[in-house]
Amino acid sequence: MDDKKTNSGENKPEVKAPEISSPEKESPVDRIRHLTQKQMAALGCGLFALLILAGGFYFYAVDRPSLSGKVTISVPKEATGTYIADMLEKKGVIKSSEMFRFYMRILGDGTKLQSGVYSMHQGLSIREAAQELKSGKADTVTVTIPEGSTVRQMGEIFAKSGIAGTPDFVKEASTYGPLPYMYGPVAAPVKGEGFLFADTYSFPLDYTARQICDVMYKRTNEMLTPEIRREAEAKHMTLHDLITIASMVEREAKFKEDQVPIASVILKRLEVGMPLQIDATVQYALGAQKEELTVADTKIDSPYNTYIHPGLPPGPIGSPGMEAIRAVLKAQPGEYLYYVAKEDGHHVFTKTYDEHRAETETIYGSSS
Repeated sequence: MDDKKTNSGENKPEVKAPEISSPEKESPVDRIRHLTQKQMAALGCGLFALLILAGGFYFYAVDRPSLSGKVTISVPKEATGTYIADMLEKKGVIKSSEMFRFYMRILGDGTKLQSGVYSMHQGLSIREAAQELKSGKADTVTVTIPEGSTVRQMGEIFAKSGIAGTPDFVKEASTYGPLPYMYGPVAAPVKGEGFLFADTYSFPLDYTARQICDVMYKRTNEMLTPEIRREAEAKHMTLHDLITIASMVEREAKFKEDQVPIASVILKRLEVGMPLQIDATVQYALGAQKEELTVADTKIDSPYNTYIHPGLPPGPIGSPGMEAIRAVLKAQPGEYLYYVAKEDGHHVFTKTYDEHRAETETIYGSSS
């Protein structure tokens, strides 16, 4: 068996299969190198067109119309991009509404435009106009309401402000009263009188009369702190009465140092059941500020005439400041029942009517 020969025992040379190399991946440069002339021409045209489009887009994004004024742009809450773009072009803020819409679509910023009233320069680029409307920095107007102002006087101030809702302010303030302590035993003809806090405000130009009133009522509610409410309650005084008395003090006292003494006289007269005879209430009833009241003025038939009606008037005669409110809380019914204003605006306080007449004659002469 060991001597048996097989073919495998022959020493034949080994034949190897030829190696097949895998093709290498082409780089972008190789692909361009292998393009035909037609393909190269097409690619070049495409790139050129893209550059033209990009250049035109940039040109319109920064291009400005030749106007240089200032206009008011009102953007409603539900305004569409088309509405805004058309309005901007119509008012000369931008040059092309179509490019504005295209610009906003490319950037995906169409939904980021903020509603409001804007005072915008004419001649802005599309990019500048879009940035301004995306900022949400709508124009506001600063309005200062002096202490002691009536609703009618506030209406005159607001009429000069340019705020959208100002023509309806007096009507809204007369009929809209959301604060529960605004109401006394007798209905006041102007609900908001005295309760629209006198202060400096910044209102957006598109605010309605209701929104203006809400801001001012909110300020009143904030200023009547828990401490003030506790002090009023300790004096057995409602917030309505507190504001009513403070409004008279505000109008009567030209100087702050007279506020507490005048408040004391009012509280003393209420305590003894004596008519208040506050000139400022008669002037409110007359609807005019007079240097000197006549006897006929003091007889005017009005619930606000404290010469003929005892007790407090139906409500405040203006919006008092915090110092007048605190003066009422600080005051106590004292010994003085009368006061008369000197020519410099300060007051002289007296206990009896005879003393009061004597001081009046000293200041104004015996004919007074």
